[in-house]
Amino acid sequence: MGDDLREIRRRVRSVKNTQQITRAMEMVAAAKLRRAQERAESSRPFSEKMKEIVSRLVSHMPNLKHELVEQREVKNSGFLVITADKGLCGGYNSGLLRFATSHIKDKNMAQIIAVGKKARDYYRNREYQLYSTHLDMEDAPDYRRVKDLGQEAVQGFRDESYDELFLVYTEFINAARHEPRIVKLLPMEPVAEEAEEKEEKKGAKNLYTFEPDEETIIDNLLPKYIDNLIYHAILEAKASEHGARMTAMRNATDNADEMIDNLTLQLNRARQAVITQEILEVSNAAMAMD
Repeated sequence: MGDDLREIRRRVRSVKNTQQITRAMEMVAAAKLRRAQERAESSRPFSEKMKEIVSRLVSHMPNLKHELVEQREVKNSGFLVITADKGLCGGYNSGLLRFATSHIKDKNMAQIIAVGKKARDYYRNREYQLYSTHLDMEDAPDYRRVKDLGQEAVQGFRDESYDELFLVYTEFINAARHEPRIVKLLPMEPVAEEAEEKEEKKGAKNLYTFEPDEETIIDNLLPKYIDNLIYHAILEAKASEHGARMTAMRNATDNADEMIDNLTLQLNRARQAVITQEILEVSNAAMAMD
């Protein structure tokens, strides 16, 4: 019985120590989340407007011939997948990777640009073709590093390593909710006809004059558009990661509280059993003396 008491006390101490760690990690994640959320939300208007402008420009260039806009037969598909470098964030990484993989029709015809150790390890262990890997991305990434990533992604399309490129990331909604998203980066597609007709009905039809020429404008604008889209996706992913980690650590802390309560109840019952046993032994000894 004494051994049982010592074991329960040891487990209580162990759970309390773990709880201190999870509570500290929750506080760290909460602090990082506030900054990451601000960065992600502040970048949204610019990213959305730039996407709208570039897409609309392409739709107003019917005679445009440019390698980043030209649709070609799809032999290989590229996927730029953004995950975390670390775990302990619930189902954040696994959910995104399942979502990304569900859009890959043939693993032998897919090229993966892995951003984050979780993406690299997942696809490497499953023998996918890794086009490149980018690890230890900062919460506030250096734009020059993102630009290098964008140039690499565009070059892969130009070299025909893949004939289309998709960006897969997690959009931040709130600390407890984040949604996986997939966006087609290349080839650039014009505004959908439905959206174009809707704008025309509103009287928002725009006329464009191109200077110096359409191809030069797109050649300079599209790479910047790609860089911006990737940069914004990384900011969204970082905010989602910290939100998921904060939620996971909060749940772990709450679960530790519940475990401590249950173990304390077991400890009290065990101690009561020991006391009852001792009383019985004293009582039996007294009766034997009589």
